[in-house]
Amino acid sequence: MKRALISVYEKQGIETITIALHRAGWEIISTGGTAAFLKGKNIPVSEVSALTKFPEILNGRVKTLHPLIFGPILAKNNDDHIKQLQEFAVGKIDLVIVNFYPFEAALEKKTSDLDAMLENIDIGGPSLVRAAAKNFKDTIVLIDEKDFEPVIDAIERNNDIPMELRKRLAQKAFAYTCFYDSLIAAFLAAAQETPPDFLTIAGRREQTLRYGENPHQSAFLAIRDRRSPFHAIEQLHGKELSFNNILDAAMVYETLNDFQDKEHFTVIVKHQNPCGAAMAARQPLAFKNAFSGDPRSAYGGIVGFNSRLEAKAAAMVSDIFFEVIVAPDFSDAALAILRKKKNLRLIKLAAGYREKADFKTIPGGFVYQSRDDRAFTIGAFERKAGKSLGKREKADVEFGWKLIKYVKSNGIIIVKNLRLMAVGAGQSSRIDAVELAICKSQMPVTGAVLLSDAFFPFPDSVKLAARHKISVVVETGGSVRDSEVIAAAEKFGIKLLFTGIRHFRH
Repeated sequence: MKRALISVYEKQGIETITIALHRAGWEIISTGGTAAFLKGKNIPVSEVSALTKFPEILNGRVKTLHPLIFGPILAKNNDDHIKQLQEFAVGKIDLVIVNFYPFEAALEKKTSDLDAMLENIDIGGPSLVRAAAKNFKDTIVLIDEKDFEPVIDAIERNNDIPMELRKRLAQKAFAYTCFYDSLIAAFLAAAQETPPDFLTIAGRREQTLRYGENPHQSAFLAIRDRRSPFHAIEQLHGKELSFNNILDAAMVYETLNDFQDKEHFTVIVKHQNPCGAAMAARQPLAFKNAFSGDPRSAYGGIVGFNSRLEAKAAAMVSDIFFEVIVAPDFSDAALAILRKKKNLRLIKLAAGYREKADFKTIPGGFVYQSRDDRAFTIGAFERKAGKSLGKREKADVEFGWKLIKYVKSNGIIIVKNLRLMAVGAGQSSRIDAVELAICKSQMPVTGAVLLSDAFFPFPDSVKLAARHKISVVVETGGSVRDSEVIAAAEKFGIKLLFTGIRHFRH
């Protein structure tokens, strides 16, 4: 007789597969809570303690950690191993069904109770799963309800499952235990001042994407933190999302987060660069000003709003080709307008979640850094040349410095009246980025604020800004030629601010 060991925290779906096993003549072994559940369904079950002749101890902390459990799981179906099991009057365990204590769900509650979090760390479950997965040729392992059906089908046909399926289930089991442990390690590392020696990037596949950056590349969305708004994207309309859509939507989301407590704000992103942004007292005006900054680049981009999208702004958006619209909510009237466009994706994302980590892959590994989320105040910036800033200029500096960190380096932006007028992004030289921004501006930049994501290595950028009558230049400072840059600003009457903060984005 074949035997299955079942020990699950989440019992959804377990009744179906247990009944199928029982009908196929399998013996069911289980732990306390699961055994009680199955007995309540009139399913015959033997308790683990009856097999081990040893009770659960330490308030249930130790149930299955016993050689009469792990021996039958790790035993191969060969004469030597079976003979050893017979010596201890115990039979082979052919199937293990386990899911773990809900540590992931506990994380979502953001509890500060360390003891409560530690109690949600499963020990026996991962141990059982690893043992069965190691011995997948002779022991089937199941950790996901989604895999119950193919296993039931195979057992009902042949009372066994094919080797390829066994191998796939074992891979999934090892991957899940790694994912589970990574959540625990990340939780414990959060309070450490120094980075851990071992770092695991883990995630659960949420959805398959249409394709990667290019149609010949496969792609999927994976989530490691269920608190993320991308854990269960609420897509209200439109065709499925692509890899590029997700990346641009993520940038839109992070930008909106930086403006969530402001008046109406709109941002337009194209190819991982903001190409339009504006803040205004009314939503339609915010969108109009954002779009007017660079209408050509906005075509086919993603637009985001920091407030519920209403009908008037929605009507303006619908006249332009956008791939995706992101907002914390959509009015019924706005949805009625936008759903007339069959392919337009509408995504509802609530603000508030802030990512702390930043990973970039390299061949065979990755580099890690903390997120570029350092807070700033204009009062901490040093005025190096020119008169004090006026009220409008201060507002534009604050507005622009929030945006510049989302521009690919070398990055330059020009803003005026809480509107992004132009962007010079991803240039190999800083003067080229300045020239590009000025060239791309759809309106005169006289009296505008020019912001740089890093220092000016030469005074040429200030001279060019002066030639176009830009009033304020904001840069980080720190160049060996700072004195020359300051002298140029003084000569041409430009107000020059040093931030002391760099915003490279490679």
